[in-house]
Amino acid sequence: MRTVMALKSETVGASKAVRVVLYGLGPIGVATGKLALSKESIQVVAAVDIDPAKVGRDLGEVLGIGKKLGVTVVDKLSVALKKTKADVVLHTTSSYIPVFFPQLVEIASAGLNVVSSSEELFYPHLRGSRESKKLDALAKQKGVVILGTGVNPGFVMDTLPVVLTAVCQRVDSVKVTRIVDASTRRMPLQRKIGVGITADEFKAKAKTGKFGHVGLCESLVFVASALGWQLDTVEETIEPVLAPRAFKTEFFKVKKGHVAGLRQVARGIASDRVLLTYELQMAAGSTDPHDRIEISGVPNLDVRVNGGTPGDLATPAMLINAIPRVLTAKP
Repeated sequence: MRTVMALKSETVGASKAVRVVLYGLGPIGVATGKLALSKESIQVVAAVDIDPAKVGRDLGEVLGIGKKLGVTVVDKLSVALKKTKADVVLHTTSSYIPVFFPQLVEIASAGLNVVSSSEELFYPHLRGSRESKKLDALAKQKGVVILGTGVNPGFVMDTLPVVLTAVCQRVDSVKVTRIVDASTRRMPLQRKIGVGITADEFKAKAKTGKFGHVGLCESLVFVASALGWQLDTVEETIEPVLAPRAFKTEFFKVKKGHVAGLRQVARGIASDRVLLTYELQMAAGSTDPHDRIEISGVPNLDVRVNGGTPGDLATPAMLINAIPRVLTAKP
């Protein structure tokens, strides 16, 4: 047997634990907290949430892990930082820039790095050019990193397609399809895609612009930017997927003809050519769930993930796994 490389034992497990604050304790925040606790390299030192039912309770109780952690949930970051120091904030609150922008300003102003699941933060220049410039300037001033990531956006429909194009000599167009059986997902997600409501209620909600999946256009524009494509327009449509029969999920009852979920499509167009096509179907009872990336070019690629990437497991993983890179990245 030939030894290729000898590893020094002191390089394994020698680094100091990263001190983490959990900011937001909804389903994704709770799942992220549980995963963080399973990592020897992470020490959860504080937790923040505005829910009165959670404030004042021990974090272990809120996470449902069957033991106390000695960390009390507070309603303000400033209160948490009076009691402890931290390195990174795992931020899992809102999808929308107007809501999370002041939160990120507070976090960065305190000199803390941020890893956030907020969808509009993944490519904030699209809907919040002014806010993104302010955050960038603040991060550089304070010497911290602010990262928006997750599974979608963050991986399936953006990072993964970009990585796959690395083997292409030429890319002519990209199509990404994600089919999700929403009956397996958390309650807030089922609610935000309209499970159980009527078709008329769906249409009314869709007109508000604050309904459905957040981040589809962010993923599309991210890929266009990575490929150096200048888009003339980005179009997005959203329509309900109606239930062919009555059924119920863990959280909602769905009548026949009522909404089981949605189909959301975005297209990136340049010089009257559709360069990017993104289709997301999230519906309770969807058959054949999968992720598929089709790249037309040299060579053509057609990559499929059978069953699809499980978002409620993958999102916490993306947040946790980003921490080491965030700590070493330039502000």
